Amino acid sequence: MVPRTSAPAEIARTALKRLAELGLPPTPENYVRFYYDIAGVNQTASDSAGPANPDPTSAKVVAEAQHAVIDAAQTTASLADLIQDHNADIRQSLDHLHRAQQKDDITHLLGNIIDTATAMHGSVSESRDNLSRLASALQEMREDMAATRRIQEQDKLTGAQNRQSLDDLLTREVKRASSYDGRLSIALIDLDNIGQINKQHGEGAADRVLIHIANLAKAVLRQQDYLVRYSNEEFLLVLPDTEIGGCRYLLERLRQVFQKNPVIYKNKPLDATFSAGIAQLADEEQAPNLLLRADHAMRRAQSSGINQTEIADNTDRKSVV
Repeated sequence: MVPRTSAPAEIARTALKRLAELGLPPTPENYVRFYYDIAGVNQTASDSAGPANPDPTSAKVVAEAQHAVIDAAQTTASLADLIQDHNADIRQSLDHLHRAQQKDDITHLLGNIIDTATAMHGSVSESRDNLSRLASALQEMREDMAATRRIQEQDKLTGAQNRQSLDDLLTREVKRASSYDGRLSIALIDLDNIGQINKQHGEGAADRVLIHIANLAKAVLRQQDYLVRYSNEEFLLVLPDTEIGGCRYLLERLRQVFQKNPVIYKNKPLDATFSAGIAQLADEEQAPNLLLRADHAMRRAQSSGINQTEIADNTDRKSVV
């Protein structure tokens, strides 16, 4: 019975030796089976603990990463064995060299040591190249996963970030602002009477307005700003390193551009406006409370008419659990 061990390199080395002893090919499947067995991990139980219906893309990436790690383990384990064998050869040659008296014997032993050192250098170089290729493959996987995540967090209609990404985004920016300069503002905008646009101009008109304002917002926003489709006709602007004055200026700039560049639908301009509520992060405030204050300010703007902007104040601030 193979003794249980916890060192990853030792586990990898033992797994490869077991495969060699049994005459099994070192395929990823065989290697994983012996690796888990030697490590004392129940692979079936481990696998069954995963999600019932994993995402196919995620499963593929995980499988590729697993194979890459297995290849790395095989490479490092094989290299460790080769170095150990070469070290033994060198030690044996050194012992013989110490006892050698004849010049020819000494020359021969020195030649053996040089040959062994050369072979060791070749093994290390080959392993380095293999590990470099594996590192490149893993980097490509990382980039693919990042690209997949960006697609999953993007609103299909407008190209803005979707509501799914908002929690992490806003929590991260609140934490960053609280830790440094404390400056973070948001603006929640709602298109006025968007429901009437489809009735007046036909199916698809409202979607054109949503796409148009999203494109204009992207042109107005800075590189570090975020545009999120908050609901069907609402967008949230997240503006790091920005105070109320800067937020209001950017919002009014967007309003002017929106009014000067109306949506043309079926050769007719669509008159569309938006109301907005803006809020700046307060001391020791969390993301849900900041959103709530911006929402209250936006509702005040809507109650004042259309095409209005209101700034959140302390009366908007309530405790959110």
